[in-house]
Amino acid sequence: MIQIFIILAIAFSKPLNPKKVLYAINCGAPSNYKSPSGIQYEKDIQTDPETVVADYSLNSEVSSQQIKYTREPQIYLTERHAYKSFSYQIPLQKEGTYTLILKFAEMYFDTKGKRVFHVKFGEQRVIDKLDIVAKVGKFASNDEYIEFEYVAGQVFQNNTLCVEAVQEGKLLVNLEKTKFDNPYIHGIVLYAGGISETDYEEYQYMKDNWEKILSEEKIKEELERQKKSEAKVKRKEKVKFRNDHLNELENEFEVDDQSQVTIAPQTQRVGLRTLITSPLGTAGLFISFFFGMSIFNKIISKISQAKIKGYEKEVPETKPKQEKQTKEKSDTGDKKNKTKESKEKSKDKQQ
Repeated sequence: MIQIFIILAIAFSKPLNPKKVLYAINCGAPSNYKSPSGIQYEKDIQTDPETVVADYSLNSEVSSQQIKYTREPQIYLTERHAYKSFSYQIPLQKEGTYTLILKFAEMYFDTKGKRVFHVKFGEQRVIDKLDIVAKVGKFASNDEYIEFEYVAGQVFQNNTLCVEAVQEGKLLVNLEKTKFDNPYIHGIVLYAGGISETDYEEYQYMKDNWEKILSEEKIKEELERQKKSEAKVKRKEKVKFRNDHLNELENEFEVDDQSQVTIAPQTQRVGLRTLITSPLGTAGLFISFFFGMSIFNKIISKISQAKIKGYEKEVPETKPKQEKQTKEKSDTGDKKNKTKESKEKSKDKQQ
């Protein structure tokens, strides 16, 4: 029943709407940061030389600690503090109701009363004697939600005018030092709307039920892990077997990822590689090779024979021409001889 209550509470909680965040600073951070909830935090451009930046992400003993009551621990790993009072100026756009969220976490002291300071809008104190360890302990976020009205260039908090709270259209947020160590801050968020429109209720619920929420989130993670594991239980996995002759068989099995126990073979599939490397496939390959070579030799033989026949046809045509020319020459010679003989005979007769 408790778990169901936690789920319902988280489901109906109102997270901070990033679209209504007008300005956000990750105090002490050298670069911009986008939180998991979608809020874009700007890097800290504070120019007061008397302030100091502390980056706890460089300290493994501190950065390895779980920061309670937040899903954005990155914000609390950098801070700006000073050995005196110091301030931030937050730009205001137009008249209306706003909520300023100031983010703190004690990363050094673990005893209450060691660090105490005030928060003021101009000269008006809006948080008195803030002691983070007394409120939430060490390594825990403490976000302070302060609703105010911006009207006619002036700021009102709880219907009280905050004197000198606005300078050149910017809200002056003062962190006032006391005799109990130094004031500090980790993050600032300006939200367009009253506290009821922010995630204030969700944050308070998180603080009151942190251990239960962690337990519930662990249960949800375990359920998600089980779902993923069940989805993989019936997946198909190829299992290959090889013998001494490098013959390969492939089967598909259903495998349980958790126990790695083979349930049952489903199908057997013979691939091209398996067919070629099998004895029958090898024999078939050799037969195909020799058969192909035989056909190739026959084709070469046919081409050679065709060329020889073509040559033989050309030779007989040449011989008759030569014989004809020789015969023509002999006939011409005979004619000449006959003519000569006839001339001689006629000469003899005349004599």
